Amino acid sequence: MRRRDLIEQIARSDSSFRLVDGEWIGRCLICNAPLRFTAADGGGATVEHIVPRREGGSDELANLALVHAACNWEKGVHWDEPRRRHGRQHEYEQLLTRLLTRRRARWRDPDDAGNTNGMGR
Repeated sequence: MRRRDLIEQIARSDSSFRLVDGEWIGRCLICNAPLRFTAADGGGATVEHIVPRREGGSDELANLALVHAACNWEKGVHWDEPRRRHGRQHEYEQLLTRLLTRRRARWRDPDDAGNTNGMGR
């Protein structure tokens, strides 16, 4: 699947996102601040594996989220690398639980997203 198509599927499965005038507008899963990116190429969005692949995470939509590049970098550098979270495994597990819970709360079936154009949130 092409990157743009994957990003669109993630946006369609996240109820915080709406398509408005050629841009997806929603919220970063990590910091919950506004996130917008172009629908044509996905520019401005970063795909986050909530549970990293090296930790057994999958490429399924339920484990993928759209986030700011800085948020993705921060999580990757400070949390996803096992040696960097030494002694903080419990905190890391709590972070993953919070993110997975937020992702589930925002879930919508991408096939049932319907026409999201112009429906800002």
